[in-house]
Amino acid sequence: MSIASIPTRRAIHLDFHTMPAVYDVGRDFDPEAFAAALADSGVDYITVFAKCNLGFTYYPSRIGLPHPGLIPSKADLLGPMVEAGHRRGIKVAAYFNAGIDHEHALRNRQWSKVRADGRVYAIEQKGHSFRGLCLNTGYRDYLLGMIGEVLEAYPVDGIFLDCFNLSPCYGVECLEGMEKLGMDKFDDRQARDYCRLVTERFMADAARLVRKLSRRPTQLYFNGMPYRQQPTHLELEVLPTGGWGYEHLPFAIRYARTLGKPYFTMTGRFHLGWGDFGGLRTFHSLLYDCYYSISNGGTCSIGDHMHPRGRLEPAVYDLVKRVYRQVRELEPWTDRASSLAEAAILHPGLEHFPSPAPGFGPEELASVKGATRLLRELQCQFDLVDGRAGLEKYRLLLLPDSVRLDPGLAAKLRAHLKRGGLLVSSAFAGLNPAGTGFALKEYRLKYLGPEAHHYTFFKAVPSFRRGLPDLATTIYLPGVALEAGPGASVLARLYKSYFNQQSWDGYHENLYIPPEKDTGRPALVRYGNICHFSFPIFRGYYQQAVPAYRQLLGNCLDRLHPDPLVRVAGLPSFGQVTVTVQPGGRRLVHLLTYLPELRGPSVQVIEEPILARDLRLELRADGHRPRRIYLAPSGRDLEWTRAGGYLSVRVPEVDGYQLVVFE
Repeated sequence: MSIASIPTRRAIHLDFHTMPAVYDVGRDFDPEAFAAALADSGVDYITVFAKCNLGFTYYPSRIGLPHPGLIPSKADLLGPMVEAGHRRGIKVAAYFNAGIDHEHALRNRQWSKVRADGRVYAIEQKGHSFRGLCLNTGYRDYLLGMIGEVLEAYPVDGIFLDCFNLSPCYGVECLEGMEKLGMDKFDDRQARDYCRLVTERFMADAARLVRKLSRRPTQLYFNGMPYRQQPTHLELEVLPTGGWGYEHLPFAIRYARTLGKPYFTMTGRFHLGWGDFGGLRTFHSLLYDCYYSISNGGTCSIGDHMHPRGRLEPAVYDLVKRVYRQVRELEPWTDRASSLAEAAILHPGLEHFPSPAPGFGPEELASVKGATRLLRELQCQFDLVDGRAGLEKYRLLLLPDSVRLDPGLAAKLRAHLKRGGLLVSSAFAGLNPAGTGFALKEYRLKYLGPEAHHYTFFKAVPSFRRGLPDLATTIYLPGVALEAGPGASVLARLYKSYFNQQSWDGYHENLYIPPEKDTGRPALVRYGNICHFSFPIFRGYYQQAVPAYRQLLGNCLDRLHPDPLVRVAGLPSFGQVTVTVQPGGRRLVHLLTYLPELRGPSVQVIEEPILARDLRLELRADGHRPRRIYLAPSGRDLEWTRAGGYLSVRVPEVDGYQLVVFE
């Protein structure tokens, strides 16, 4: 058959990782009740378990190890799930953990990754991943054999391979493999590159196997590997209360939506993370994740973990049913919709996301998340793109904080500027790879080196001070020292402190550091279509959340791009607006007014929506002549006007979410 994406609107990702000491696995399993619960909840696709993290199978495998606690009469859970799901019109994919297999790491130590210190187990670490499997050993053939076995035995609609880990292996197979390729086995980066190469070879082998043996069009997903390398679709694993947080999905989905593949958000029903059997999120918390996905052109998946006895929890699927009922009501307007964007955050390090990559560490991630947050709050319609993306569709590009320009990327940005495009960058972004100066002469800036003072302060010039206090505002993170060239406009000036924060003079630690004087250098400068901040405004906003940073960037965007795609007056600062379009040209504006609340040190909770009333929505007409503008799914018509190139409408209220249709 073939590898192909399968239309998926409302999915379940069903974990079944089961400890070996559990003795009654599958005791209560009834395939018809299982499928009926899914169908009643509105599920159209589910990933179920062939092999779990512990390394056990849940079907009578000739290659793998069936779970020792399986009830003899329930020795095959996988087959009946596939059959019962298909009878209900539900597509069924098979799950294998590829990176974690504790049982085979115990029984076949030679398949384990060897760490740099020579160990194969990090017992003191415990958790999920203290044993890792190497795909350059016999484990590769074992895993491929199991995938083939399942494809031959069951008409599955997908194969999901989980937990790919690109940490290097120093076993003999990998050492010899690196030597054959002339790689330096003592260089950690090259060792990681070799692990990536081994993994990519396995991915190619798995894809060939699926093409050869699948009985029907089959999805294939390698979880943890780059979105760009996924062959059929994208599954965005983002559990906001499970370690990802609420800042992860907004940037991940804006990158995913640029790659030309179907995608859905994999959230979870758990109060905390995966495997939280008794944890159940609130209705509005789970609904928010689904609304966020569909408002960005995606679809939905909810993660669950079935009890070892094989019964789906009614309370969980009552919740899923309520959430998916809301999602389903909107599908006439969200089906096949794609996002509209006129701006893009550009970071070459995204090319390998979500797998780790050189040049895209915690600081770079913080910059991207901060830029995403700022543009969301400023109601900008934007994507995230990597260095391979075409830039022609974007009016505005942002380079956050540290993006160096190699010759290829510099050429793309030069072409963007020649087309009349706009560019906003900050701190070290825009420099050449050597970090000696700006890569584009169009900047008209002289790079003087890293900023020597911290803290520093900025103060906007009077003509640029809208919404800003007449105050030197603190810059908490050091950036670069700049000298503005001829013709450049300084929009904010940089002030130095008396001394550096926490410096020691032999008598005192300098803790109180007021601004001393104007440095004579810019904090924000504009030349033509380029604006550059001297400080890392995007990482700074992510880490310190200074509202004045948002206002300063907003003033900058208003100068550069005074006619954005959409404007919403009266939307709270945490409110979000996105624009999508369906085939045929129907445009849709999604408004969200949910606010995650931090309760205690780490858990964010959404219990209810926040009501916003009497909003004024303006959508740039762009030649569009709607017959009507109305609310969905209610169909309530709204009065509207056309003026100044915008279609303007009053939205009476948004109670968490509202869809406005321009038809």
